[in-house]
Amino acid sequence: MNDLLRDTLTERAAATEPPPLDLDGIIAAGNHRAARRRTLGILGGAAATAAVVAGGATVLRPRDEQPQPARPGPFSQRRATFALGNEIHYGSEVVSVAPHTVTAFVQTDAGFVFLNAENAIHVADRSGVRSLGKSAWRLTADHRGNLVGWVESLNDHGESVVYDVAARRELVRTPIGNKIPKYASLAHGPEIVALDGGTAYFGTLDGLYRWDIRTNRGEFMAKVSPVAVRTVTAGQLVYQQPLGQAGTGLSLKVGPTLTTGTRTTYNGQQAFLSPHATYLVTQPDDAMMGIQPSWAGLQLFGVTADRGGPLPRPYWNFFFGQWLDDTNFTAAGLRSGTNADVVDLLTCNASSSACTVVAKEFSKLTFSKQPPRVAPFALPTGRPIIDRGE
Repeated sequence: MNDLLRDTLTERAAATEPPPLDLDGIIAAGNHRAARRRTLGILGGAAATAAVVAGGATVLRPRDEQPQPARPGPFSQRRATFALGNEIHYGSEVVSVAPHTVTAFVQTDAGFVFLNAENAIHVADRSGVRSLGKSAWRLTADHRGNLVGWVESLNDHGESVVYDVAARRELVRTPIGNKIPKYASLAHGPEIVALDGGTAYFGTLDGLYRWDIRTNRGEFMAKVSPVAVRTVTAGQLVYQQPLGQAGTGLSLKVGPTLTTGTRTTYNGQQAFLSPHATYLVTQPDDAMMGIQPSWAGLQLFGVTADRGGPLPRPYWNFFFGQWLDDTNFTAAGLRSGTNADVVDLLTCNASSSACTVVAKEFSKLTFSKQPPRVAPFALPTGRPIIDRGE
């Protein structure tokens, strides 16, 4: 984070409060979306047993369609949320997942999906904690709805999976694009890039696929690395420049396709678009960069709105949590000064950049001794907070 982003709101951050979160509006919007999904057709089930993709075909198991629940799910409200040890703190509510330790998790309307210390996938909802008998390195979810995605690694291939937490069933499972060549050394493995409404985006070893979840059919989009596209929200893709770069490039574009979009180039590695793609937050993959270039901290950009000011200076670094709505998001702030290893959970307003502490000193930023060196807490991004340094 540069000096301008640190200095501008030093004085007003402590005195300014973000506008109150419109919970009624969020719930009403969720009801409207649920009704719209019932009108257009559910996201579950396959309409055919074959998906033709990029000139080839793969046989897929048919799925039985089931209606979506009429009422909002028990966790449809987005609150300031974090996981610490065997507890998920959902606002003032605490969800125990004992004896498991949460290393990464996401929120869906039906419940939380998390990885434990062995990378095994579990669901925590109002009925308790259940194992899915699967494992993955990271999880992906939309900012609303009941779906979660992951990639399962098998001996010679990976399989892209989309799972309905409310219906307790898989909607998509496909090995397309993820055959692992013999003796291959992969810089980046396949991953679920994004779930955006009824569409999934698969970053495969062959390239990027766009997948219609309702029909269980996909189309090939581009021959790029599995991480070339960072996320997709409201139909807007965040993708690196140049697209052909094998690693996680630092120059990012936002647009509806991989060849069109805004002229602005953003910088960062991980990317988090607000629900209507109004704002973009970026941050590095490494939680503890040894040298602080301009892109190494959490950064806030305006995509279709003016960018807000800097985040409060009392924090040396920030780690993104999740968008609560199109303007407000959560982040963990690493304190500067004498308590430099202590983190607070904050809610921040992207328009004003004012932040409020909602969980003071909820954890310390330490890392496990054995790789991967993960932090003791997790935020609902689907991936652990990792120190890549030795």
